[in-house]
Amino acid sequence: MKAIFKQEDIELVENQIKKFEASTKADLLVVIADSSDPYPAAPWRFGFISTIIISFIFAYYIEFNHPLLWPLFFSVLMVLFTWVGHFSWAKRLTLAYWEVERECKEKAIELFHTLGTSQVSHQVTAMIMISLYEREIEVLVDKKLSEKINQKDLDHLIELMKSEFQKGNFAVGLVKSIQAFEEKILLDFGGAVCDVASSELHDTIIFIND
Repeated sequence: MKAIFKQEDIELVENQIKKFEASTKADLLVVIADSSDPYPAAPWRFGFISTIIISFIFAYYIEFNHPLLWPLFFSVLMVLFTWVGHFSWAKRLTLAYWEVERECKEKAIELFHTLGTSQVSHQVTAMIMISLYEREIEVLVDKKLSEKINQKDLDHLIELMKSEFQKGNFAVGLVKSIQAFEEKILLDFGGAVCDVASSELHDTIIFIND
């Protein structure tokens, strides 16, 4: 997972996190996850759909004389394509947009609580989560920040990242987004959000493997 970042890229982003926290007095989590969910049903979907399609094609060209050959043929195809369905490219073909969106949001909320809000004594925490497999980005804010930072503002940060990510500039995208986030908070709150003396969370990128 870390292959998308060079060491100097990680340091660049982490320095920007520290700068953000020093000026806004808000804690910021940057989480990069391999995937938001293993999607255990996806291989079965791929296996079933592929088996149906191939069976119809074979039925047009081939006729089995023995009645038990069709169930056997169907079973073999089902096992084969379900195995193929475990590959990431095949699994992705069977995922619905709403399913991916739901799983990413649920994973973001879970991580925001376990790694963020449950670890601090204040309510000025934000999180940027990037889920690599789904190519989704979630930005969440805690109670205090949500008073003046709305979903439109968060969507703008996501678009900043996506525009750079599409060029392969992952570190640049994160830095630009964090800078824009910092400017927005300082502008809307007229300076730092609170009087927290120092960050209560680790000022590093958190990598989460499957």
